Amino acid sequence: MSVSGNIEKYTDTRLAIIFMNIDHAAGRGLYLNSASWWYLAALAVLGAGSMLAASRFPGGFDWAYTVASALASQKHNPQGSFWFASALTLAMALLWPYVSALKQRQDSTHPELVTFSIRALRMGLLCGALLGLERLLIRDLSAQLYKAHETLGLFTFLGLYFGIISLLVRAMLSQKTHVFTLMLIASPLLAIGITQYWLYLDQRDLGWVDTGWRAMGIPVWLSFAFWQWLAIGFLWLGLGLLSFTGVRRDSKEY
Repeated sequence: MSVSGNIEKYTDTRLAIIFMNIDHAAGRGLYLNSASWWYLAALAVLGAGSMLAASRFPGGFDWAYTVASALASQKHNPQGSFWFASALTLAMALLWPYVSALKQRQDSTHPELVTFSIRALRMGLLCGALLGLERLLIRDLSAQLYKAHETLGLFTFLGLYFGIISLLVRAMLSQKTHVFTLMLIASPLLAIGITQYWLYLDQRDLGWVDTGWRAMGIPVWLSFAFWQWLAIGFLWLGLGLLSFTGVRRDSKEY
């Protein structure tokens, strides 16, 4: 074969590879964009449900001194509990395909962390959906099963937080990035533990956090509700930031 023929064959081959990569990247982009829409839909649903529930809370809702579960409580928020409980259930369901997309975009490094993270996230989503359904269908589950509501809430937080943090740790180890993000997401959980443990040891006579704390002049940074809402916000931020992890810069595949 002539030199010109070899050049033409080589050029055709390179062009075919380029166009294949473009098509592949476009397909990945559409897939990731679709996953992002699931996340945004879940965020919008929970945000709207929270606002609707808070607007119907008796006497107005104090975000700094009232815990999140009060919004979904048929006892404490009879007119608005439906909105928050329904939104929580639907938001957890909408996040399921988002987590599936996160699994697909992870590279081959540290597979054990990926497996743990996805399982933890799915456990958190499942417990969160059950938490919403419990508030929709049952007035007070903990009155029937000891600490059942609190247990569901705890596993929801632990599943989502450890899923997010472990994926960020994997990204930090493989890509040398996301160190600041990891600290940002983890800090509210650490602050909750420190402030509430200190309160338990030093001021147990105050009782559980409620709006009466504001009248007593207790600072907001000692309020579990304040840290809980802050943690929820960072949790959602962390979920969104996970869409930027998992792709190797030197790889054409996920």
